Amino acid sequence: MELWRGTDYRWRELFETADVVSEGAIRHEQEEPIYYGSTSVLLTAARIGAADMDEVQRLITRDPHCRLRAVRIACLEAELRARAPLGRVHAELCVRRDRRGVRIDVDVEAKVLDSDAQPRSRSREPSRR
Repeated sequence: MELWRGTDYRWRELFETADVVSEGAIRHEQEEPIYYGSTSVLLTAARIGAADMDEVQRLITRDPHCRLRAVRIACLEAELRARAPLGRVHAELCVRRDRRGVRIDVDVEAKVLDSDAQPRSRSREPSRR
């Protein structure tokens, strides 16, 4: 496996302006709540530059720090949706070209640490801690 390390400033800039879409919910399995969800992080062509999209996709697949940024975004999204802290997170990541840029899809599975966690209602705001 070939690994690279890119400059942090450019990655931070791209991820801070990324479009993020998430979905997920808590399921009660064997009497413990487990969160299952998916987050898509879209690094837009407008920010990347149309000519550089193939290169960005290639770099993301080889830079573990870049992939970690995407997983961290997915974990934050998961905790917001679960409305509770999560335990160890299992994440699968897929990088692909999209007509709007480069999309990183992250599937997340984690035990919910708050034993009273209930599926979140869409009409309620997350509690402030």
